[in-house]
Amino acid sequence: MHDAPQKSDARLRRDVIWNLVPVALLAGIGLGSNFAIFTWWGSEALAVFNLVTTAFFVLAVVGACGLQFAVLRAVAEAPDDRDRVASVVVGALVPNVVLAAIVTVAFLALRGPISSLHHSDAVGEGMLVAAPGLFCFSINKVMFSVVNGLRRMRAFAIYTSLRYALIAVGVIAAKAAGASIGHIAIVWTITECTMFVVLLGELFATVAVRRARDWRAWMRRHLDFGARGVLATLAQEINSKLDIWMLGASGIPKSLVGVYAIAGALNEGATQLSVVLQNNLNPLMAKDLAAGQPGLVAALARRTQRWFVPSFAAACALGAIVFPFALPWLMADVSLHAASIPFAILMAGLALGSPYLPFAQILMMANRPGWHTLLVVAVVSINFVGDLVLIPAFGLTGAAVATALAVVSSALLVRVLARKLVGAAI
Repeated sequence: MHDAPQKSDARLRRDVIWNLVPVALLAGIGLGSNFAIFTWWGSEALAVFNLVTTAFFVLAVVGACGLQFAVLRAVAEAPDDRDRVASVVVGALVPNVVLAAIVTVAFLALRGPISSLHHSDAVGEGMLVAAPGLFCFSINKVMFSVVNGLRRMRAFAIYTSLRYALIAVGVIAAKAAGASIGHIAIVWTITECTMFVVLLGELFATVAVRRARDWRAWMRRHLDFGARGVLATLAQEINSKLDIWMLGASGIPKSLVGVYAIAGALNEGATQLSVVLQNNLNPLMAKDLAAGQPGLVAALARRTQRWFVPSFAAACALGAIVFPFALPWLMADVSLHAASIPFAILMAGLALGSPYLPFAQILMMANRPGWHTLLVVAVVSINFVGDLVLIPAFGLTGAAVATALAVVSSALLVRVLARKLVGAAI
């Protein structure tokens, strides 16, 4: 009896280690790309790139429509049943392709209004060149979830690493081509169109697509699940960049928004450490909860928190200490000192929320997408109100405080709802 949790934990640790490789690449390449844009094109260019990226990621959520979580959960419940897996996957991809096409058209139609909101024609130009990437990204989300649900975590790590490498290639290619500020976002088309081809190959190699017999029934189930959960995913995506959007719309100079974007990119990079663990825990939680064993999830949480919380909190503290010394020197720009206090606040929020960050999607894995939606909408509302009140008075620091409060609120809500709705005392 004692061997099973030990073997499961050993595999979990091995999978987590594999998936730390993309995090290292995110630090070296993903964040490096932000630094490169800041250095080669300037802080205004970084602000424009982030504003386009936010719209890109938000619309991709609608294109995936929560189908990625429906697929992850359904595949993880019975990964060895090849006929069932095939039906689950095809049942998600058929509506996914249609939705991806619709949101790509909507993305193009929104170029004008979004450019006007941010007083920048370059934002609209960026959306135009990123549009093909949006179509592919919406589908890639679902195909990545198939890999995750099958617990092919080494492959998951390799593909995620490839994505970051392609982002770097895209930035370098944009620089070599002499791209304008508005055309830097072609990075997303280069990255996601390439990933689409790679993931399609992975799909046909691991899923017996021709054996999909019951895919229409699964399509209805997926769409029902997705409709109840897509608002949460959409709100979560908005939340990840809400501080930058609110700063951009507040009239604060784009150069300062670009400075804050560096702190935001580093914060997102730190968050990826919890996301790595979350990606590995999700299929385990889905399987245990489907089997009616929330106690196993609670035990898994206790074992995980024992090592993750102190490690993650220490990394956040170290980052906050190093930032004001390393970043201005590394990027040869003293204006980055303006982001030192905001970054420390962001790190404090992550450290305080660390016990529950890896379990943020437990309600989705428990087939409670509606409750997950309410949770995320509540968190985004806290962030929005915080930004609305604090940015006019405190600028960059106000945005950071609002974001940190949202992270801590999310952690507390996950803990309470997991216990009350799922019976998992995490």
